[in-house]
Amino acid sequence: MKSSRIIIISLAILLMVTAAYSATTTKAPAPHGKSVHGTVGKLDESAKTFTVTSAKKSWDLQWNDATKVSGGTLKDGEGVTVRYMVHAGKNVATSIMIAGPKKS
Repeated sequence: MKSSRIIIISLAILLMVTAAYSATTTKAPAPHGKSVHGTVGKLDESAKTFTVTSAKKSWDLQWNDATKVSGGTLKDGEGVTVRYMVHAGKNVATSIMIAGPKKS
């Protein structure tokens, strides 16, 4: 009887400690699936970086070998829609959809 009471109390303490630990170490999920639509500028092919500018804001982005590019070749002045995620504090493009040069 006494040993079963000790086991139950030990398990209750372990459960409380585990719950307290997991509550303090849980991070908020990283935001994924952001997108931006605008015009390409400041394209640097060697650094794999570019800027997308809309009427209100500008975003600095980069791409890598996993980035999917559709609709043509990325170049200054092209209209694009870019899906990206923030990784290590940088905006990394996951897909770039090229719509053609921005119309005046």
